[in-house]
Amino acid sequence: MKNKAEVVIIGGGAAGTSIAYNLAKRGITDVVLLEEKYVPFGGTGRCAAQFRLQFGSVENCKLGLLSVSQFDTLGEETGYGDLEIIKHGYILTSYEQESLDIQRKNVELQKSLGIDSYILDAKQSKEVVPYLSTEGLVGGSYCTGEGHINPMKMVYAYKKGATDRGVEFNDYTKVTGIEVEGGKVKAVKTNKGTISTSCVVCAAGESSKYIGRMVGVRIPVEPAKRQILATEPVEYIKAPMIYSFKHGTFITQVPNGNFLMGSSEPNVRLGEVDFTPTWDFLERMAKLGIEQVPMFAHLRVIRQWAGQYGIAPDDSVILGKVPQVEGFHVACGCTKATMFAGAIGTLVAEEIAGLKTSLPMEWYSIERFDEGRLIKDPAIL
Repeated sequence: MKNKAEVVIIGGGAAGTSIAYNLAKRGITDVVLLEEKYVPFGGTGRCAAQFRLQFGSVENCKLGLLSVSQFDTLGEETGYGDLEIIKHGYILTSYEQESLDIQRKNVELQKSLGIDSYILDAKQSKEVVPYLSTEGLVGGSYCTGEGHINPMKMVYAYKKGATDRGVEFNDYTKVTGIEVEGGKVKAVKTNKGTISTSCVVCAAGESSKYIGRMVGVRIPVEPAKRQILATEPVEYIKAPMIYSFKHGTFITQVPNGNFLMGSSEPNVRLGEVDFTPTWDFLERMAKLGIEQVPMFAHLRVIRQWAGQYGIAPDDSVILGKVPQVEGFHVACGCTKATMFAGAIGTLVAEEIAGLKTSLPMEWYSIERFDEGRLIKDPAIL
């Protein structure tokens, strides 16, 4: 491991690897990435890996557009190859007219930004997703430019692109402290030694608050457990992901025929990093899944796992410089690091390189929480 670097990145998930690659693309190659386990152990390696554009805020729509525009070329650009991108779209279902009215406003915003989304009634929703139950369904919003990307392959592509340009990756390397002198970053301490540096990027996802404490900064991110199950495979139908605000769930079929189902957890305990699957999730998800897709009553569950989100007060990303400590940057995806990986890497790399950023960094800055500038997005569970 190097003992000196221009930039040290903490975290080997979608955010961290994307930043490493984007820095290297811009000529900053004296970079070391540190991962406590392995790339990608945490949220990225355990997510459903869907990406979407249907948001209810300019800030999130812009992030989605910037990221999705890069996914199609990432595999070829890095020399990694196929990333298993399937653009099956999303349908955001509504069971109340009030909910559909909100989605209608969201679609107006999306269209103004060049996103090809539109409103469906219940009958049209059924036509788009043949296995969807229309009982109680009012309608939903739909966009074809969204879909699935293999999160492992995406991260490995970023890693290959970065290492080919000289970036150093270190797995099983735990950060134990960060040295700060005179309000400036000086070094990162690990279980394998100390790296002198003037620039540290915290891309540690659900563990970011603990990294922040090392420099005396409060990063308002709390770990929150999420679970996913996979069914046995059946005939693959290229239908959109079902994203239900009423049920607090997502349901999608992957190309090998398995259905993935996940949900937010009503009694989740914030602040604890816990990867233990639970029986009550299976029971609850079975009920919620069958309500939306009746054929699930005849499918067997073959696998279940738990992951972690890092939850911010407004459920949106936190990016950029931290004013209290010179040289300390934050790159927290806050439940969306995989789908926003391209944008996160681009923006943080541009800022560190002193370039004009593709989007205004103040939109996503950590300062917004103290200033009361929360990102208000009604299209997030």
